[in-house]
Amino acid sequence: MKTNITVYRALFGAGCLACATLPALAGSDLATEGARVNFQPEEPTIEEAVNADNWFLSGWEGSFELGLTGASGNNERFNFRAGAAASREDDKSADKVSLMYSYATDDSTQTENRLAAEARHDWKFADSPWRIYIGGRYEYDEFQDWDHRLSFGPGIGYQAIKNDRTDLLLRAGLIATKEFGGVDNAWTPEADLGFDLEHKLTDRQKLTVIFDLYPSLKNTGEFRFIGDAGWTIELDPDANLYLKIGVEDRYDSTPGPDKKKNDIAYYATIGWSF
Repeated sequence: MKTNITVYRALFGAGCLACATLPALAGSDLATEGARVNFQPEEPTIEEAVNADNWFLSGWEGSFELGLTGASGNNERFNFRAGAAASREDDKSADKVSLMYSYATDDSTQTENRLAAEARHDWKFADSPWRIYIGGRYEYDEFQDWDHRLSFGPGIGYQAIKNDRTDLLLRAGLIATKEFGGVDNAWTPEADLGFDLEHKLTDRQKLTVIFDLYPSLKNTGEFRFIGDAGWTIELDPDANLYLKIGVEDRYDSTPGPDKKKNDIAYYATIGWSF
C-alpha cells in the first residue's frame, strides 16, 4: 500500500508528483513503502490577495501643485495654474502621468484657458541603458488655431546618466498627431526627439528640464517644440511641501493666421508631494 502525503505550498495553482518515492524514514512505514506526494494550493492570505489585486496601484509617487496670482484696482488680473503628476519605476518598467491646467483673465477678458495631459509607459531591458516606450499627449487650448490636439506613438530611450545627483534620459520616437477644430484636421506623422533631465543641486533643491522637438515628416521644414524648465525648492520636509519656479515655451512654426509662433509662460507654484 502506498501512503499519500499532502504538501501545502504558498503558490497559486496545484500539481501532483505521482508516485514520488521519499527517502527512507527510520522508524516509519515509509521506510519500505513508496509515498505519493500531492501538491495542493494553500489559500492566500488577505494581504496577499489584496496586493495581487492592487499591483497596478502600488509603487506610485506623486505631487500636486497650485499657483494663484491677481491684481485689483486700475487693472483687474487673475492667473490660475494647477498641476498633478505621478510616476513609478522598478527594474522592469517605468510609468509617468501628468496633468496641467492654466486659466487667466485681464480686465475681465479671458486671456488663457489651456489643459494638457500626458502619459508614458517604458519597458526597460535588464542590465542595459536602453528601453522602449509608448506615450501619448492631449492638449486643449482656446487661444490656438485648433481646439484639441492629440498625439501618440512608440519610441526608444537611452539612460545617458543615472546617479545620486543626475538623471538624464534621451528619447527618440515616431508619433501621429491630429488637430481638431483647426484649419488642417488631417493626421500628421512627426518625429519626437527629446530628453528628461533631473539634477539635484542640493539636498533640498533640484532642477528639472523636459524638452520635446517634433519635426513634421509630412511637410519638410515645419516643426514645433515644447520645453519646460523648473527649479524646485523643498520648503518643509515633514509636510512634503515645495516651491516650484519655472518657465514653459511652446513653439509652432505654422501657428495659423494671426497667431504668434511662441507661447511663453512663467509660473510659481506651491506643491505637495506624496
